[in-house]
Amino acid sequence: MKPQFPFLLSTLSAVSQKPCQDLRIPVSVEKTTTNEFHNQPYNAEILYALAGKEILVSNSYEISARLCFPEGQSSRGSRADTLQVLVHGASFNKNMWDVQYKPETYNYVRRMNKEGYPTLAVDLVGNGNSTFPDGLLEAQTQMYVETIHHLIQKLRNGEVGGRAWDRIALVGFSIGAITANSLAQQYPDDVDAIVLHGISWDASWIYPAFLSGLQAPAQQIDPEKWGALPPTYQTQSSREGRLVACFAGFYDPDIVEYDWQTRDFDTMGAAVTFTYHLVEAPDYKGPVFLGIGDQDSTFCGGKFCREQPYALYNRFPKAQAYDIKIYEETGHLILYHHSAQKLMADTLGFLKTNGF
Repeated sequence: MKPQFPFLLSTLSAVSQKPCQDLRIPVSVEKTTTNEFHNQPYNAEILYALAGKEILVSNSYEISARLCFPEGQSSRGSRADTLQVLVHGASFNKNMWDVQYKPETYNYVRRMNKEGYPTLAVDLVGNGNSTFPDGLLEAQTQMYVETIHHLIQKLRNGEVGGRAWDRIALVGFSIGAITANSLAQQYPDDVDAIVLHGISWDASWIYPAFLSGLQAPAQQIDPEKWGALPPTYQTQSSREGRLVACFAGFYDPDIVEYDWQTRDFDTMGAAVTFTYHLVEAPDYKGPVFLGIGDQDSTFCGGKFCREQPYALYNRFPKAQAYDIKIYEETGHLILYHHSAQKLMADTLGFLKTNGF
């Protein structure tokens, strides 16, 4: 087991007045390539293996997660029996779904629990309080897909929180949504519904927008706080870079500072690989939702979204149902904009309409 680096703010570790459990869930992956990459310096063969969606290193990890139930829930129904699994974006962690700044407006977990849905917010490996392995060879997008797949199997089998879940909705933001997209391709029967926040399949502006975030090794940005991390763990080096990466249109200026203070890490492995997982999922047959800001410069292929979100129909050709929402005056991080309440209401409407 690799060492852990729990760098979260202590005030965010506390659960806010909800019946929740903080869990550590063991998962594992097996390498899929015959090449030996462990402890190797970076080279072209590593790049080719990552581009081929290979697992480069066999290892076991722990996923940190928070399982929350609606208060006073005593009976079962479509909502109570549907678990929403929440997967954050790059340079975030599970706390992005449980915002403590004006939670009545921005807290996704609180809203979903209030509406009767249990939630499981997870830290991807290499984020939050999960295991921190090699930030290039291991913490990369295919490993996210495999570990979320393993997690879902555990949820189905009753190995998490003492209950077997028959109905699972996978909700992902940014690289969490990309992970859900790739999971739908590789394991189309894993989940019953997919909710994608903040992606499209237009890659033309992804890397320019990514670079405009001004990421750098976290150990260099704050040696006292993050000095123990290897240089393959990165985050935004300035508030201006974070603002460009996440915000546009209408938002509360104070939440920008909250976001800056609670930012997490991206890894070199994730940065190299995530576009390879914007794929077609030809065999996924459940319903799928896509919500995106109209000024998401990362995924709109320009300053404003045009036809990009509607590629959902081609990428999920056998889906049972589709729902596409484009939010005006909104950047990449939809949940931290004035559109947050609309995004949550639309997600709820999609789930309810499709019987969840």
